[in-house]
Amino acid sequence: MDSLYQIPGVGSKTLEKLKKLNINSPQDLLYHFPNRYIDFSHSVAINSVLENENVTITGKVMDFKNIFTRNGKNIQKATISDNTGKIDLIWFNQPYLSKNIKTGDNLSFAGTISLYQNKKTIIAPEYGQYNTGKIISIYPETSGLSSKWFRKIIQTQIQNLLKPIKETLPSNLISKFKLLDLKTSLFQIHCPSNPQILSQARTRLATEEILSLQIKAYLSKKDWLQKTPKNKLKLTKTIDKKIKKLIKSLPYKLTESQNKVVSEIYNDLTNSKQVMNRLLQGDVGSGKTIVALLACYLTHLNNSLSVLIAPTEILANQHFQSFQKLLGPLSIPVFLLTGSKKIDLKKIPKNGIIISTHAIIYQKAVLKNKISLLIVDEQHKFGVKQRSFLNSSLKLPHCLTMTATPIPRTISLTLLGNLDISIIDTLPQDRLQIKTFLVPDHKKSDCYKWIEKEIKNTNCQAFIVCPFIDISESMASVKSAIKEFEHLSKAVFPNLKLGLIHGKIKSDARQKIIQQFQAKQLDILVTTPIIEVGVDIPNSSIIIIQSADRFGLAQLHQLRGRVGRGHLQSFCYLFTESNNQKTIDRLNFLEKNHNGLKIAEYDLKNRGPGEAFSVIQHGFPSLKIASFSDTKLISFSQEILKDIINNYPDYNFSKLVSKNIISESIGSN
Repeated sequence: MDSLYQIPGVGSKTLEKLKKLNINSPQDLLYHFPNRYIDFSHSVAINSVLENENVTITGKVMDFKNIFTRNGKNIQKATISDNTGKIDLIWFNQPYLSKNIKTGDNLSFAGTISLYQNKKTIIAPEYGQYNTGKIISIYPETSGLSSKWFRKIIQTQIQNLLKPIKETLPSNLISKFKLLDLKTSLFQIHCPSNPQILSQARTRLATEEILSLQIKAYLSKKDWLQKTPKNKLKLTKTIDKKIKKLIKSLPYKLTESQNKVVSEIYNDLTNSKQVMNRLLQGDVGSGKTIVALLACYLTHLNNSLSVLIAPTEILANQHFQSFQKLLGPLSIPVFLLTGSKKIDLKKIPKNGIIISTHAIIYQKAVLKNKISLLIVDEQHKFGVKQRSFLNSSLKLPHCLTMTATPIPRTISLTLLGNLDISIIDTLPQDRLQIKTFLVPDHKKSDCYKWIEKEIKNTNCQAFIVCPFIDISESMASVKSAIKEFEHLSKAVFPNLKLGLIHGKIKSDARQKIIQQFQAKQLDILVTTPIIEVGVDIPNSSIIIIQSADRFGLAQLHQLRGRVGRGHLQSFCYLFTESNNQKTIDRLNFLEKNHNGLKIAEYDLKNRGPGEAFSVIQHGFPSLKIASFSDTKLISFSQEILKDIINNYPDYNFSKLVSKNIISESIGSN
C-alpha cells in the first residue's frame, strides 16, 4: 500500500483532515498511535453490572425513542434486555442513531455504568464490532475524524498497513532484551489482545523511539569527530597573558564554575585534531555571555573571525553592548548585523567579532569558510533551515551552543549525545535571591500600591509580562499586553511612566523603547514574553507575570531571571485567575524553588517536554509514545545501543533513524 487513496473510504476531503494530524502516508497512519485506552473486554450479564464499571453487554433492543425536551434538547433512549434483565442506554443529540439501532436487533454495547434518574444506565455507549468486547483505542482526533473512525479504518486495514514493515533490530538482540517483534507491537498498539501484551507493545515502540534519537546523536558525534578545524588556534604565553589581563579588568570576579567552563572551551579550541561541538548550559544570570566573549577573544588573538548568532534583535543588541563595553578599550573590532542594521561583511577584518541575528544566515556565501568560531545562543529557537547554517561550510568552524534553558539529564542523555556539555552551575556570589510570591486575587491591588511606592522610594523599575499581545476571544480571562498597558497607565499607575513592547512593534521602535527603559526614562515596561531572553537591566528589580498559569515553569523561571541582576533586592509576583489546584501547586513550587534544573525536572515530570521548554523552542522533538521523564526506558535504550555498537558492526542504523516517529533534535548540526 503506497497511498492513503488506496484505503476504502478515504477521499480528498478525508485526506485534508488527515493532513491536520500530519498523516500523509499509510505509514503515518500506522504510526498514529492511540494516546489512551478504555477496557471494554469485560462482557457481563445485565443483572450483574456495577456502577462505574466499564463493561460490554449484549442483548435485544426492546425499544428505541427520539425524545425532544422542552428546552430544545434531543435525547435518544434505548432499552436492551438479555435473559437476566434489562438496562437503558442514553445518547444526546444523535438522532441519526435511529437508522442504525432498530427494535428487535441483537447488538453489543460498551460503556461505563452510571446512575441516571436513579437507574443503572449507560450514557453515550459505543456499539459495533470495532468498539465493543475489547480494549478500545482512543486516538488524537481532529474535526470530522473521531477515534471511532480511526478504529474502524485501522482495524480493517491493519494487515495491509503492516505488509511493508520490516524488523529494525537483530533477532538475537530482540530475544536478549525480551522485546516484542515490531509487527506484533504495531498490531497490538492498535488492537490490543490484553493489557499485558499492550504494555509490551508500548515498551517496544517507546524503546525504538528513544533509540532512534540516541542513534541520531551517536552518528552525528561519530561524523563530527572526523572533522578537523578550519583554523588551528593556539594559546601561547603571550595570548594567555592578554586573556588574564582582560579577566582581571572585568568589573566582577569569574566564578569557579565559569573558570572551569572557559578552560574546557579553550581546550577544545586549541585541539588541532577535531572541531569543537559543545553545549554551554547555564541558568539565567549565571554569566554565559562573558564565557562566550572570552572564547571570541581567544579567536581574535589568533587573527581569526568569530560570529555569535542570537534569536532576537533585543538579545543581539544586548550582546553587542556587552562586547563593546568590555572589548572596546582594547580596540577590538566588534560589529552588529540585524534585520534593521546592515553591514558590509566583505569589509569585516579577519580577526573581527560579528554579533548577529538570523540575518547573517542569508549572507553565508560571503562568510563561507571564513568563520573560525561560531556561537549560537538559544539554538533551539531557530528553525531547521536556519540551523543548517551550522554545516553549510566545507570546513566547519568550532561550534559553541549556549542555552539558559536547564535541560534535564534524561533529555541530555537522549538528545545531546553528539555534544560535549559544559554547565555553569553557580551564580555570581553577589547575587541576591529573587523573592517570589503567588499573589491571591484579593491582594493584587495592594501589590500594585506597594510596587508604586517601591519605585518612588528606590528609583527601581519593573516589568509586567502578559502572555498575549491582543485580547483572545476564546481565552478572555488571559491578560493581553495592549489592553493591560491601557488599564495600568490610566487606572493603576497614572503617576508613573509606562512603556509597551511586543512582537508586532517594529524592531527599531522596540529597541528604542528598550533603550528608554535602560536610560531610566520609563518606570514600568509592559511586555509579552519577548523579553524572556536578552534583556539585562540591572535597575529592574520587580517583575509581575500576569496569567502565570499560561506558562510552563521553565519559562516562568526564565522570565523571573530578567530581574535580580543589580544590587537591589528583587521580587517576582505571579498573578493568576485560575483556581485549579494542580495549577496552584505548580506555581507554589516555583515560589519556593530557584534552581533551574530542579524546576525543569519538575516541569518535565508534570507537564511534558513540549510545555517544559515552551512551544517556541522548535528543536525539541515531539515524542508519540515514549517519555523523557522515563529514566528506566532511557537507560534500557542506551544498553541496547551499546550492544548494537559492540556486537553488530554491520548494523544499518538508518533502519531506525529514517522512521517517521520523531522530529529532529536540538544540537543536530
